[in-house]
Amino acid sequence: MRRNLAIRDLMGPLERWAFLDPVGEWLSTKVSGLLAPGAVKTALSGTVLGHPLHPVLTDVPIGALTAATIFDVLGGEAGGDTADALTVLGLLSVAPTAVTGLSDWADTVDTERRLGLIHALANAGSSALYFAALVSRRSGSRGLARVFSVAGLGVLATSGYIGGHLVFARGWGVDHTVFDEPPQDWTRVAREADLQPDSPVLAQAAGYGVLLYSHGGSVHAIAARCTHAGGPLNEGEVDGELCVTCPWHGSRFRLDNGSVARGPATAPQPAFDVRRADGNIEVRVRPDIG
Repeated sequence: MRRNLAIRDLMGPLERWAFLDPVGEWLSTKVSGLLAPGAVKTALSGTVLGHPLHPVLTDVPIGALTAATIFDVLGGEAGGDTADALTVLGLLSVAPTAVTGLSDWADTVDTERRLGLIHALANAGSSALYFAALVSRRSGSRGLARVFSVAGLGVLATSGYIGGHLVFARGWGVDHTVFDEPPQDWTRVAREADLQPDSPVLAQAAGYGVLLYSHGGSVHAIAARCTHAGGPLNEGEVDGELCVTCPWHGSRFRLDNGSVARGPATAPQPAFDVRRADGNIEVRVRPDIG
């Protein structure tokens, strides 16, 4: 059977560029040190929005710079001023967009880290080309400005494709529990004797991992796999506010309802109703989640 060539096939070689790993490791360590879990990281992650902030911000530089190229190429002499204004807007919007992207990228590893680094370098290259176009227009070299502008758009489009590949092909930034099937009906997951007060327990409900936590006579249950990047919440620490911290990237979730108390996670954990029956612990996903 003939196989259609897909552009995404070109991503394979980029994903294997292991020579980028030392740079990626060094830079991600620096970024993680500057953006440790806390209020700033939570804001940059887009926790309050319910999904990552970075893709929202990318619309501004992509839209402005693309329009700048259109006015540069098709707007004639009169389009130069508009292209200038759009280029300035696009370049100014790159900074906050890049910061949110770096914050997200710092939590990646391996293939995603390599692709994210290439994505960032391409964005930097595109910005440099658009800046060169701006300088050229200001100096009266419209022809050279058009060359820089078109080249910048090409690099920007390539970078955008890589960013999309990270999300749609590699699953970065998506809710890691969204395709799992939590139990809709009451399902036995443990015996009461298996639970120790104030100690996380990993249970299975028909193959779905559930974190059980007994405290003050009540049992709380949320999905055991972190929505942010799939980390094992059953290995995390539970604090006095009954929030569990993911051991991978520091997201905090409330055990009573699964809501996000601190980013970088943006999606809440699926939460479960719990009941005791004949010495067993049974759970079912809450109706507003399932």
